[in-house]
Amino acid sequence: MSKAWIFDFDGTLVHSEAAITQCFQRITQKLAPHRLDIAKHVLIGPPLRQTVGEILGDQGHPLIDEFVSAFIEMHDDDVLNHTTPYPSAHETLTRLYNQGQKMAIATNKRLAPTIKILQHFSWEQFFLMVKCSDSEAVIRDKHQMIQAIQKQDSDFKNAYFVGDTVGDGLSANSSNTPFVKASYGYGKKQDWSGVAIHKNINNLDELLFL
Repeated sequence: MSKAWIFDFDGTLVHSEAAITQCFQRITQKLAPHRLDIAKHVLIGPPLRQTVGEILGDQGHPLIDEFVSAFIEMHDDDVLNHTTPYPSAHETLTRLYNQGQKMAIATNKRLAPTIKILQHFSWEQFFLMVKCSDSEAVIRDKHQMIQAIQKQDSDFKNAYFVGDTVGDGLSANSSNTPFVKASYGYGKKQDWSGVAIHKNINNLDELLFL
């Protein structure tokens, strides 16, 4: 039976934590060194501006725009050197694609680096849609991205959402989409008590037997 899949990106398909946290720490050291410990332990996954606001301690902090611009320049220039696929990611995506299963991406990562990485790994043909926080003129949250995918192709109304953070799980739950938790990702230390989880996986190839 054919299935459909919506994937988160960072922490689910690719391991990119080192590149992202390094950028956060280097910029924090320059702009707000007293917040460096926060930058070292910040969760990877939420939208960039939200994370920067958390690092600086205020979502309205006057340095947010400068921090975001510095992050984009630093991160996007070196992203391919510090981003790797999770074990079996390429093989799993290839098999799902060859089986005719529809796949899409919904990620808080910005569109430019997401496309850059997809092209680098030759993954762009696998996904019918790639929805990012900045894909449209108005910034969208993950729940809105999932809804946009389902509206564009009704087959995704019966999709599984695969993600690694509580935010991913809650977005899937609010969209009435079964949530598959990538237990190897970045949400290990989060409180999952409020999330309905359809299945936990420790490796992406477990999706082939779902």
